[in-house]
Amino acid sequence: MSVYSVAPVSEHPQLTLERWRVYETANGERHFVGYCVETHEGRVTTSILSFDICAQIGMTASGRRYQLSGWPCFDGDAELVWSHLASQGVSKTKDVSLEYLPREHVKA
Repeated sequence: MSVYSVAPVSEHPQLTLERWRVYETANGERHFVGYCVETHEGRVTTSILSFDICAQIGMTASGRRYQLSGWPCFDGDAELVWSHLASQGVSKTKDVSLEYLPREHVKA
């Protein structure tokens, strides 16, 4: 699998992620990791700047908006992209995906 640059935000200002997770790094940054519906590929985003839990839309440092679709889930392609970043020194400290689900979907 190749890891490559993505199209500029101006071409795809909003994308949809299925089979997504949210990983927090050692320095506290959080990233969406999932399958991009529009581009048919695994994706790891730049750090998350804001998130509307009701709309399930987050804004990342690139300026791109991501719509989360469905439940947190594993996607092999996205995990391969994350593994590539880990080989460059970026690693998750924890999976915080459940924090990105609306409260009514999370069992206490």
